[in-house]
Parts: sequence; structure tokens; C-alpha cells
Amino acid sequence: PFSVASGPSESFIDLYIRALGNHSKKIVDYSEKCAYEDRQALIRVDGPYGNLSFNYRRYGSLVLVGGGIGITPIISLIKDIYERGEKNHRKKISHCIKDVQVVWIMPYKTEAVLFLDQLMVYRERSLHDSSLPLLDISVHATREESATCAMGPIFFSKPDFSVVIEQCISKIKQDGSSSILVYACGPGRMVNQLWDASMKKNSNSIRVDFHHESFEF
Repeated sequence: PFSVASGPSESFIDLYIRALGNHSKKIVDYSEKCAYEDRQALIRVDGPYGNLSFNYRRYGSLVLVGGGIGITPIISLIKDIYERGEKNHRKKISHCIKDVQVVWIMPYKTEAVLFLDQLMVYRERSLHDSSLPLLDISVHATREESATCAMGPIFFSKPDFSVVIEQCISKIKQDGSSSILVYACGPGRMVNQLWDASMKKNSNSIRVDFHHESFEF
């Protein structure tokens, strides 16, 4: 339940902790108490213990799917793409990415308050800076209904992973690319469904690689 959402070019670590067990609950309670008392929380940590073991920059298109708090490593990756070079005068690293599709799945749309505004800023940035890959965002609230079909990037239905990847394939064919990276972080069932949909789209002309992190909390 510990996830880093900051990008590598940032001078701080943005850590998200979900209070599920006694240990993580104590940390969250302690942090909330310090915030209420307007004092700094001091916590000793070590790590990290996970890593993105792939070079996303060599793909023409990225499909990034997060389930609930599984969006946090995706936020870190998005920051690396859309903020690199803006902080600490770091030089931009070349890449092959033409477009990025973020799919965020959650039970209720209220959970989108964590990162949706930030994602929309990157979306606007991608529309006005031709050096950046185009960013598309879809948020899916799966346990509530609405009188309308969608509210901006928020949809009240489960995503169809086959359709998502097929749309991505159509885009990269127009761009002259031939490779797609599909990355998932979330519950095992979601990961397996996306894995199956991804592998079915591999062909002689289009390469689809799949990477994932799973959790069950």
C-alpha cells in the first residue's frame, strides 16, 4: 500500500499510503495528527523495492491502465514524460512516443480528485506542445450510474480493453509506428483481462508488449 507518485526530475518524493493494516494505519494517523498540529512528520524509510523494468521511450504508443490507487506509478511515469527538462534544467531525453492513453478505473468518481486535475493539465500541455506525445485520458467509475453517458473524461462503465487497444493500433498506423507498450497496475483480475486483450492484438505488423504490477487490496 506504499506508492511513489513523484517523477524522477522532482526534488521531493510524493508518497501515497493506504491505511490497510496496523502499521500503515499508524503512519497515516500520525501524519494526519502532525498536519492538524502544523508540524512536520518525521518518518524513517528505506527502499524502493519496485521498479519499472522496461524502457517505455522506445515504443510508439503507451496504454497505461491503473485500478484505484494503482494509478500512482502511472502518475510518476506521466510526470517523467511531460515534466522532464522543466525542473532543475534537466535535459530532455529523446523518445519515440507519439501518443499516451491513460485509463483509470475506480468504484466511484470521487476518487478521481486525487489526480484528475493534474492529468488534465498534462492533457492540455500535450495539445499545445508538438514535442510532447498526445495524452488521452479516460476515467471509469464502475459502481455508480449517471443520467448522462459521460462527464468529460469520466465514464460510468467498465472500459473495453479490446477497444482501447484497437483504437491505439489505429493511431500508430497513422503515425507510422509499429510498437505498443501496455502497462497495468491494479487488482489481479483487471490485470489478467488486459493481458489477454493485449496478447490477442499482436501481429506481424504490430508488436504489443505487456508489463504489470498486481495487488489485491
